[in-house]
Amino acid sequence: MKALGIVAVVVSALSVVIPVFGASYLPIIAGIMALIAVREEPTLAFVALGINIINVAFLSPILLVASAVTGCAGEVASGMEEIMSGNYDVDTPDCGAGSMYWTYLSIHLVAAAIAGVLTYMNKKA
Repeated sequence: MKALGIVAVVVSALSVVIPVFGASYLPIIAGIMALIAVREEPTLAFVALGINIINVAFLSPILLVASAVTGCAGEVASGMEEIMSGNYDVDTPDCGAGSMYWTYLSIHLVAAAIAGVLTYMNKKA
């Protein structure tokens, strides 16, 4: 399991520098590997999970941009049609920008909480 913990840390570190997949898929894969390795190597697992949380929370603006684009695409298109037809009284769309961001961040925070519980349960009295 030590090797799996090391691989989780390496994948987490690589996900910081890879633009699109580093914000979405690689941290989740590294988080799963860290959860598997948490019983044998809790230090490496928590390092990997910490890198994932920092990556998703602060270093990945692509999540906010992608969330805004997917949430607002239809709203902006309909607003542009109204403006082009002469109706200038168009409301600002409520895009829900950030739902993807909070989903990915929640996944990593829940993984860290599960790892904490597993580590607590694994400690010998």
